[in-house]
Amino acid sequence: MRKQTHVKLFLVLLAVAFCRFTSAVRGSSQQDQPAAREWRPADAPSSAADEGRDARDAQALRAAIIARVGGLDKLRVPERNEDLPQPTLPDGSVDPRFAITEAKRYLGKQLFFDPVRSNRIKPEFGGLPTTAQTGSCGSCHLGEVAGKAGQVINLHLGGEGRGFTDAFGDFHVRRRLQPGLVDVIPTGVQQIVNGVIIKDGRFDAVDSVPRLSPSMIGFGFNNRLLLGGKAGQPASDPNNLLGLPAGENLAQIAFDAHRMLETQKNALQQSPVHIKLFQDAFPQEATRYAASGNLDDLINDDTVERAVATFLRTVVTRNTAWDRFLAGDDRALTQRQLRGALLFVRDAAQGGANCISCHSGPMLNKQLGDEAGRVVEENFYNLGVGDHPLQELARQALGDPNRHDIGRGEITGRAEDNFKFRVLTLRQLKDSGGQLMHSAIFNSVREVVEYFNKGVPEDQIAAAAGNVTPRFTHPRGPNSEPGLGLNPREVEDLVDFLENALYDPAFVKSDPNSTTETFELNAKDLTYSIYRPDLAALGGIDGLVASGLCVTSNDSLTRRDRGLEFLEVTSRIQVIRSPVYRPSFGPVRLQRLRLLNISSEPVDTHLLLCFKGLPSSVRVARAEGLTTNTPAPGLPYLRVFLPGGELTPGSSATVIVAFFAPPRAQINYTLELLSGQGRP
Repeated sequence: MRKQTHVKLFLVLLAVAFCRFTSAVRGSSQQDQPAAREWRPADAPSSAADEGRDARDAQALRAAIIARVGGLDKLRVPERNEDLPQPTLPDGSVDPRFAITEAKRYLGKQLFFDPVRSNRIKPEFGGLPTTAQTGSCGSCHLGEVAGKAGQVINLHLGGEGRGFTDAFGDFHVRRRLQPGLVDVIPTGVQQIVNGVIIKDGRFDAVDSVPRLSPSMIGFGFNNRLLLGGKAGQPASDPNNLLGLPAGENLAQIAFDAHRMLETQKNALQQSPVHIKLFQDAFPQEATRYAASGNLDDLINDDTVERAVATFLRTVVTRNTAWDRFLAGDDRALTQRQLRGALLFVRDAAQGGANCISCHSGPMLNKQLGDEAGRVVEENFYNLGVGDHPLQELARQALGDPNRHDIGRGEITGRAEDNFKFRVLTLRQLKDSGGQLMHSAIFNSVREVVEYFNKGVPEDQIAAAAGNVTPRFTHPRGPNSEPGLGLNPREVEDLVDFLENALYDPAFVKSDPNSTTETFELNAKDLTYSIYRPDLAALGGIDGLVASGLCVTSNDSLTRRDRGLEFLEVTSRIQVIRSPVYRPSFGPVRLQRLRLLNISSEPVDTHLLLCFKGLPSSVRVARAEGLTTNTPAPGLPYLRVFLPGGELTPGSSATVIVAFFAPPRAQINYTLELLSGQGRP
């Protein structure tokens, strides 16, 4: 059935006006707007009674925190990157090899989002040379979705696209398989027959992991990384034979899994910009390189791992309402959020939710009493949650219907650790993309809260392991009813606290007044001509990563999503025009255009209507601007926001175009149609 989208003119104008008005009020995203206070408008004058109540409630919350945690300082985020957790020497001092420096952090951030490193292709396992250098770590860790993939299936090489914005400026993740590619076996899974590797998920055509990609927030506060704690094990463990700190070990494991290890240096050594960045970040290695002339002394897997781990250690949020409250602002939290925070802190036996028992510390990912983060096994729990959907692909590829993701048990080899997964941060959940838990089973924070409120495992296989934690099933005590027993209002309060009080918009959109850095490379990071003229002199191109490739992914759909190129789709779209007509008001003339996709391929992202050959006396109302060079300079263009980010074959969209024209002017033009975001 053909899909019809009929958009009336007044609705278009109303939507545009509303979008611009709300954008001016709230910034670029509705997520930037703080929640209104419960008992009065946020900007209303406060009475002495209001302020007194705020102070009393805030003091009660602080007292509850001190009683359970021992001090507010244990929950505060260090203001400087240099004060964040770093690997130490036996005497407790920071190990200089792994110390945070700004030069190392900036290099690591560039490397994290640069596709040039993904060049370890092995055709004997199905790897495709055409996919080389099309994905980066940032392909599965997006700033707009809390540093996660934002969709159930995370795709590195073999994927295309990043996402699109709708008419209201909201971002929607959309990364999919490249046409014609098939995922044979998930990344991290091997089929071994008689000691010979037959299938290897690290090297087939599609790089996808059978777990939800986790947020990078709070990376440096963990002594074990990956959801099963594979990274950071002792040197006796086969996953960490070099005895690396958890961060560097995680980088090593990830580079091996995602087509980077061993070969990434070859591409980096060809880039003068990268050479300069490595010299800045690693002065000792730069001295050895200057003496030997061998770039292997400067750019190698070790220095890449240390740079990326340094960047990830600095991935924190510092300016949530919760942080402002901990700093002494009595009015940082709304009345509902104050109630939710009290539930968060209080023990379940005392009517609370006891979240802080597992989610303490500055990043809310440490055990209560271990805010410094020294314990290991206590951070892993079986919550009765089943497999990620891609585990079914692993079962089929291996011919093993009994294969399941057993989490921590896979690393320790102990049956009592089966189905245990690491406790993650609760910061930035509002942007989690609607996928939560390692299997992406829950679609919202509310669903997770309600799951804990019931205290009943959703997966019988995980439950049958016999080690589901009583913190989940019976948090109020061994003889109590299952779950937390929260009433609907308490659920609402807790959800509000988790979603809004722990959210920092500066993680997504750069704010010069915030001490939170954007997760992704921002305009300052990428405008070399202004902020890094030394890199511009070496060939750094504004808007692109140091290698000169597209940020995060370098496939054609992502480049269109980023506004770096546009696909000419005029031949794919049949334009059915109504006669030009004049409404009963003003000098405006209207024309209805029906845009029908007559091709066998979808038209992606935004559809741009470029008007060519209009008489000089005729103007396109609400034109977004003039083209710079595509398809030709100086053409007025309109942007059509496609439902769901695409116009599928056989479907159509209808738009009404308004022209300002003299009474007798002839409105003649041709249309050239482009697919892409940004300015053509």
